[in-house]
Amino acid sequence: MAKHRTGHLFKRGRTFYVRWAVNGKIFSKALHDAAGNPIKNRREAEDAKLKWLAPFVVADEAASLEAIAAKLEGRKAELTRLNDERNPALTVAHGWSEYLKSANRPDSSESTLGQYEIQFTKFREWLAKTHPAVVALREVTKPVAEAYASHLASRGLSANTYNKHLNLLQLVFRVLKGKARLTENTWKELPRRRLTTQSRREMTVDELRNVCGAAEGELRKLLALGIYSGLRLGDCATLRWGEVDLARGIIRRVPNKTARRSSRPVLVPIHAVLREILADTPPEQRGGYVLPEMAALYLRRVELVTELIQAHFKKCGIQLYQPGTGENGKRAVVEIGFHSLRHTFVSLCRESGAPLAVVEAIVGHSNPAMTRHYTHIGELAAGLAVAALPAVMGKAVPAPAVNGNGPVEILRQVRDLLEGMKAGNWEGKRAEGLALLSKLVEVPDTRRE
Repeated sequence: MAKHRTGHLFKRGRTFYVRWAVNGKIFSKALHDAAGNPIKNRREAEDAKLKWLAPFVVADEAASLEAIAAKLEGRKAELTRLNDERNPALTVAHGWSEYLKSANRPDSSESTLGQYEIQFTKFREWLAKTHPAVVALREVTKPVAEAYASHLASRGLSANTYNKHLNLLQLVFRVLKGKARLTENTWKELPRRRLTTQSRREMTVDELRNVCGAAEGELRKLLALGIYSGLRLGDCATLRWGEVDLARGIIRRVPNKTARRSSRPVLVPIHAVLREILADTPPEQRGGYVLPEMAALYLRRVELVTELIQAHFKKCGIQLYQPGTGENGKRAVVEIGFHSLRHTFVSLCRESGAPLAVVEAIVGHSNPAMTRHYTHIGELAAGLAVAALPAVMGKAVPAPAVNGNGPVEILRQVRDLLEGMKAGNWEGKRAEGLALLSKLVEVPDTRRE
C-alpha cells in the first residue's frame, strides 16, 4: 500500500482503515459509510479517507504556506541586508548634502537654500536628541514626523513658519525618494496650520527721520534704499552697481521673489536724497554689490540682517511688536520691520497723488497689460511719483527753480504732459517731461573736494 503525506489505507479482515501521523504519533480509524456500516470497497474507502483527513490537509497546507512566507521574508531581509552593505541607506546626517547634489531639486536662490538648511538642521538635531535610533531617512516614520510637528507647535511658531518647516521636509523627502529608497513621504499627510495675514504697518515720516538720523554706514544706505525704492530687503541688500544708473536716475532690478518665474525687471526712479547717498561712493568703488557687507551677511543668513535692523529700530525707541502680543506666553507679532519701508513707500506715493498703476509698476506688478501700459509712460510717471516723496534723511537739498519756476510749477507742467499723452505723441511728451523732471531732481554735489 502506498503511503501518502496525508495518510494511507490498510485492510484488516474485510474492513478498511485509515492511518496517519501527527508530530510523530500514529493514529488509525476504521472507515464506515453514512449508515454506519464498515466500508469493504476500496473506492468507497478512498473517498472516506479524503473526507476524514480533509481538516488535516488544510492545516498542513496553511503550515506550508506560513513556512514559505517566512522563507520569503527571510530572503527579503537577507537581500535588503546585502543591498544595504553594497549601497548603504541614506542617513539623515547626509540628507542635506545629498539634497544639494540632487539634479531634480528646485532651483532656489542662495538665501532660500540657507533658510532651508537651517530648517533641516533643526529637524536633524531634534531627531538625534529624541530618537537616536532613527538614523536613515527611511526610518522616519509617520509617528516620528507627527512628534516633530508637535514639537514645532509647542515652540509657539507662527502658522507661516510652522508650515514652512513641514513643507521643507516634505520637499527634501520627495527629492530624495529614490536615493533614500522611501516608500512614502511621511510629511505629506500632516495637516498645515491656517494662515492669518499679519501685514507690517507703514512708518510715519517722524519715525523714518528718527531711525534714519541715527543710522550710519551701510545700514543708512540700506534704509535709504528701502524708503525710496520700495524694494524688498533681499533686493536692497544684494543690489549691484550694475543695476544702478545714476546718470539716468534709474534702478533696474529683477526682484528675487519673481526671478524664477519671470526675468522682467522693475524700474525704480532714484530720488534726490537716495541719489546723493549713493553718489557718496567714489566711481572707482562702484563695482559688485552696492552694500558689500550687508550682502555678505544676507547671503550667509537672512536673520543676521533682520536682527541688525530690528536692534536699530529698538534703539530708536520703535515698538516692533503689536500691542498685547509677546506677553503671558503669547507669540510676539512683528508690526514694524524692514518690509514696513515698502508699505511706507507705497503709502507716500499714493499720498502724493501718484496713480495706483504707476506705484504698482514701481514695486512690481504681475499684470502684463498694466506693465505694457507702464512701459510707455514709466520713467516719466514713476519719476514724478518718486520725486514727490518727502526727504526723511540726509541733507535735503531743495530742487532748484527752472526758468523762474519752482518745484510745484514743474510738477504741474509734468502732470499736464501726462494728461495730454496719447498713443501718437507719447514719445515726444515723454522726452519733454523727462527733461523737466531731470531738472526737478537735480542735486548739487555737496561733497568736499
